Formats: sequence, C-alpha cells, structure tokens
Amino acid sequence: MNLGKRHYLEVIVPLKFNGGITYYYVPEGITEQIERGSWVVVTMVHKRYLAVVNRSDCPLPGGLPAEKILPIEKVAGVRPLPSVQLDLWQAVADYYLCTVGEVFKSAYPAAFFHQTEKKREINRPQTAPATTLETTLSPDQQRAMEQIETHFKEGRRTVLLDGITSSGKTEIYIQLIKKHLASGKSVLYLVPEIAMSRQLEQRLSKAVGDKLLVYHSKQTAPVRKKIFDKLVSGEGNYLILGTRSALFLPIVNLGFVIVDEEHDASYKQDDPAPRYNGRDVALMMAAKLSLNTLLGSSTPSLESLYNVATGKYAVVTLRKKFHGAQEAPVTVIDMGKVYRMHNARGSFSMQLVNMMAACLKERRQVMVFRSRRSYSSFVQCDCCGDTLRCPHCNVSLTYHKYNNSLSCHYCGWHAPFDSACKRCGGTFVMRGSGTERLAEELQELFPDASIARFDAETAATRTAEKKILGDFESGATDILVGTQMITKGFDFENLALVAVVGADSILSLQDFRADEKALYLLEQLRGRVSRREGTGIMAIQTMQAEHPVLQALQSGDRDAFRGQMLEQRKLFGFPPFIRMVQLTVKNSSAEGLHLACRLVARELTACKVTDFTPAIAPAVDRIAGKYIRNIWIKLPRNAGARIQKAAIAKAVNSALTASPSSEIIIDVDPL
Repeated sequence: MNLGKRHYLEVIVPLKFNGGITYYYVPEGITEQIERGSWVVVTMVHKRYLAVVNRSDCPLPGGLPAEKILPIEKVAGVRPLPSVQLDLWQAVADYYLCTVGEVFKSAYPAAFFHQTEKKREINRPQTAPATTLETTLSPDQQRAMEQIETHFKEGRRTVLLDGITSSGKTEIYIQLIKKHLASGKSVLYLVPEIAMSRQLEQRLSKAVGDKLLVYHSKQTAPVRKKIFDKLVSGEGNYLILGTRSALFLPIVNLGFVIVDEEHDASYKQDDPAPRYNGRDVALMMAAKLSLNTLLGSSTPSLESLYNVATGKYAVVTLRKKFHGAQEAPVTVIDMGKVYRMHNARGSFSMQLVNMMAACLKERRQVMVFRSRRSYSSFVQCDCCGDTLRCPHCNVSLTYHKYNNSLSCHYCGWHAPFDSACKRCGGTFVMRGSGTERLAEELQELFPDASIARFDAETAATRTAEKKILGDFESGATDILVGTQMITKGFDFENLALVAVVGADSILSLQDFRADEKALYLLEQLRGRVSRREGTGIMAIQTMQAEHPVLQALQSGDRDAFRGQMLEQRKLFGFPPFIRMVQLTVKNSSAEGLHLACRLVARELTACKVTDFTPAIAPAVDRIAGKYIRNIWIKLPRNAGARIQKAAIAKAVNSALTASPSSEIIIDVDPL
C-alpha cells in the first residue's frame, strides 16, 4: 500500500503519556465508516487497547515518520461517542492538568467493555409505566420552583437552591425532572455518594418509572454497559441518577442537570487523575451544551455563595421545613468541665448519658456520630509511653477489637495485636475511641438497648448496609453509632437525639477550609433530627465549647458566619477569591524528596510562577514507604490563570525529568 494514500487517525488511548493522543492508520480491508468518537482496537507496546478516534482521516504532524505508524486492528462493535463527550474530556484534561488518556481511563475503566468482543443485543428503551407518585408542593416549594424557572427563562443558566434540611428540595427536583422528561429530554441528577443514590432510587422510581437509570462505580460492568448502550443510542429519554462518574456517560439528548448537595467534598476525585470536582465538571459540561443547571444544598459551599454574590449564579431560598418542624436545638457539652468534675462514664458525659436514657425511655431513637471507626485510634505503653506505629507510614496504628488486630488506615498494613511492649515489657493500653469502642461502651451503659454500628467495616456490602439501615428505620435498633456515612440524606421518623462525640477531631483540622467543613458536617448531622413535627435535639461533646462554628450552630445565624468566613478568605487570599494548585511531591528517600522539592521550586521560578509556598510537610508525611511534601500555588481568578497553569505543568515535567525517581501529583482546586 502506498504510504501516501493512508488514512490516518488521531486516537485517544486510556493511558498516561504526553498529550494522551497518538496516531494509527486504517489498513486495507476495513471498510466500516470511521468517524470522531468511533471505538477501535489498537496495539501499543505489545498490548491491545480499546481506544477512541479523536480525528479521522487527518494528516500526520511534521516530524512523525509514516513508516512507524501502526494500523488499527479493527473497528469495535460499540456505538460512537458523541463529539461533545470528547470535547469534555479535553476540557477536563486541560483544566486539571492531566492527559486526555487519563480522563478516558477514568470515564471507562478497563472492565467496562469486557464484553466488547461478544455478540450482544443492544438494549432498547422500555416504555415507562404510568407514574405512581404524585407530589403536591407546599406554597413555599411552589414559590421556589417558580422562581427557579423564572431565572432560567431570563437566561440565568445556573441557579443555587439554598434550602435548609427537610425543606423539600427533592420534591422540587422531581417536579422539574417530570417537566423535562415530558418534553422529550433526559435529565442528569448527580449525588455525591453511592449511599445517597440508593436512598433516592426507590423514591424516584415511583415518580418516573422505567425512565430511571442508576449509575455508579459499585455496579457490575454488564449493568453499566447496558446503561451506556441505552444512552448512546439516542433512542428514548431518561433520568440518570448517579455519582460523579455519570458525567462521562454519552447522554445524547441531555436537557437539564441537577447537582444535589453541591457543597459535598465527595464530588472531588482525589486519586487517580483526573482529580476533578464533579460539581464543577457538571457546570463545565452544561456550559458546553447551553443547559440549565440547578445546584442544591442546605449548606452551600463558599464558592457557590461567592458566585451568587458576584452575579454569576442566581439564588432561591427555602427556609421552612416541609413538615413544619423547627430546627433542632444544639446543646454543647464542655468536656473540659466534665472531666474536671469527674462526671463522665467512659467516652460519654453524664449529661449525654441522661439525655440518651430519656430518649430510650420514651421509645425514641438515638444516633451517635464519631469521625473515626475502629476501637482505639492508637495504643500506648503504660510504662514507657511508646506508641505502635505503621512501619511504612508516619502514623499510629489503629486497634480493631473484633479481630484483635492493628491496622494502618493509610496503606492497609495490619498485624495481630500483642499487648506486651517489646521495648520495656510494659502493657499496651487503648487510647482514643472509635465507633467500635463507643458501641461497646453504650451496650454497657444500656444493656437492654439494641445497638448497631454503621461504618466502613460493618456496612462493607450493600446487603449489610441495607440491613443496618432497615433495622434502624423499623425501630429494631435503638442506638446507631456511625461515621460520616450517617450524615447525609437519611430520614428516620423516630429519631430524637443526634450526639457528636469527639467533635474536636473535626474542629481542629489544619486547613483553611476547616471551619467550613466542620459547619457542613454538623449541619448535616443536625438535619437528621427534627425532620418532622416531633421534637429532637443535637448534643455535641467538645473541649472547645466556645469555638465559632459551635456558636454559629447554636445561634442559628449561619448566614452571618458564612459571611465572616468569606471575609477572612478575602483578607488572607484564599479561595474562592483566588484559585489554588497543590503539588504533592513523593520519594522513597528523604534525600531524594528534598532534591525533588528544590528542583520543583527552581523550575516554577524559571517558568515565572512566583506565588507559591516552600515545601511543607503534611500531618502524615510518610505513606506506604514514601516521604511527602506539599507545595501550594496561588493563581488569579482571571484569564492569566490558564497561562500560569500551563507554566506549572511545564515546571513539573522538567522537575520529573531531572528527578525520575520522584512522583509529583498535581491537584487543581484541592479540597
């Protein structure tokens, strides 16, 4: 074949390499039409990949020898992706400073198309049955929905629905969803966590029937592939309920986007690249498609409040609970005073014990929050004071009583627990408390009560999670002890008390976002109680009873406190008034790490990036055998940020070339 007559393809391969795009040609005998978005099988470094065509029949770039270009093996039997999806991949890669191949790999993991080579039926959309759930909006909800629709009609593409917990935001979502489905358009409804999608699934199914498609990473590859086929065909319209990974589905006729709990940090992907924020990518996608987006939250992020203040977003508020309940009062228990007066039973103040006893006497339920799972956060010798630490990380080992083991929650290392200190022969004792220990203490305090834990260990499977929640909802469980997993979305009618134990672990984070995160978490917990007309209360045990976050909770003046946080951010130059990039430098040796950090600083300066910190050790500065330092870079909120980000990418590549044993992670807009 004459090389000059070859048809060359620009192809995206799900790998990390410079540019993320490479070139192949179409061999003779392959007559299928190939277009942008077509799936093709290619070989790279002796391994086969399912790749996507970014450009078809394109010229080779100068300097690339034609004789070294490989042919594609075949065209895969998968419907082509719409061009807007490829444009979104590139936009995400550009913004988050990664390769388009990494975005592709994140959107469609290798297991996704494990049935590609098999003959299969394309799933045809089913006709949705008549809906069985008809909701009637309250006057406040109706007013809010009309305001939202008015903003959209006036050309305001993004609206923030700022509604307190139990104000009925979901009912408004359902009404808007039905209107868009009736017009023949699909709707994307994003939630931050899989647990929330499971709670909403039954409710939304009653509202829209077979139009509902649920998509998240815990589903099997065949289930996700079935949803992909339905959407990419463009036949029919759906409500897609999903986590951030649903953003990369080929929704051909998308008409509306909802981002629920828009403030939630779970929208941010930490690892691997792309380290993107699902909320922000949803807005990026909606802008490309000229779609309306509704952001919902009971505790809006400071970024969204800033965008409201600058006129970028419109805002609609809901300040009344749907069932007429009042906000739960907050009781702050000063544990410093409690310990001085010897007025505690284990981890619990007697004041809290009495509050729980009163609830149980009335046959009402209690929820106890602790930010740490396990039995004890660390073990310490009662003689020499030595603490057992992970051999691979600079962190104390956590004790789990149920299997008498020590484990590292950073690298996963674990070992059987031996109570004898090898240094002095003393005995290791338990320090700190996790959910496992709290549940044990509560059982001793209330022997007749039914107590359950809800954390990553007890709710590892959907079956276990469903049973724990079902037992609590039915009243079979009296006290539920849990971690962050219990904070969002749950509606338990008989819940009378939410207790926070060890609040200092969330109030004392070394982070400019610490107060914001603490307020969000505590507000979400507060929202679990008094969702209906019954009375309820929130109790918080802390050594920092005068903390501003707790004062804001007690006073109820959250708007004023948010304003104060924004003023502080502005004064000290933090987001949302600027943008930030975090560089995490890792190396298996301390000397190699220091060298790499010096190289990064030198290259940043050479690339005219000037506003960055020295290399700073994080709270845990060694994980899985690698030493760690962070470098924080501030960028302006203007067009110059794009130039600066390109310079950062160039500096990082230069530093890695000079120090190939190092790893440098780029995190744009870190949380």
